[in-house]
Amino acid sequence: MLGLVLDIVGAFLVSVEAIRMENIRALRDKVFRKAQRYVLSPRIIVVDDKGVPVAGSSERVPSDSYPGLFMGLHYVAGLLLILIVNHALEGLLFEWLFKLAALLLGQPWYVIVPVAIVSLLFGVVAGLWMLGELVHELVSRTTWFVIRVLDFVDARTPNGTVGVLGFLFLLAGFGLQLYSTYIGSRNR
Repeated sequence: MLGLVLDIVGAFLVSVEAIRMENIRALRDKVFRKAQRYVLSPRIIVVDDKGVPVAGSSERVPSDSYPGLFMGLHYVAGLLLILIVNHALEGLLFEWLFKLAALLLGQPWYVIVPVAIVSLLFGVVAGLWMLGELVHELVSRTTWFVIRVLDFVDARTPNGTVGVLGFLFLLAGFGLQLYSTYIGSRNR
């Protein structure tokens, strides 16, 4: 699998010349930089005693216009993450949840109420938001990483470094695939 990943990276780096740097720059600037602006959190604006923003506050970001929607999307992302993990675990999370609920139903009300309140606050209100924030950070960091990789490619394409790196990645990938094939054939 690692050999295949190295082949893909190597093929991309070798093909940069054919793709043309103008297209790579357009992808970086029009798609990834724009996406990076849209995933930035709303700004915290520092104001003086009269409510006037203090000089030097940062540039506006799109989420400043809709912070409630931006924060609400964290809950949606958190719920989707739970559903995906539950599906990947073949329903194990919800099975545990239903077993816990069945266990609580046999308890007196003074046990059920505090457990329900704590579960609601930490499990739903805070828990879903934190999972959504995890997804948000993952998307933000991935976008940042892609921009840095494309900056690296842009800076090193004219002197041939990217082509040589691409060739080395392809060589390493093919070498790992050859080694894996050899090891696999010996075990039969």
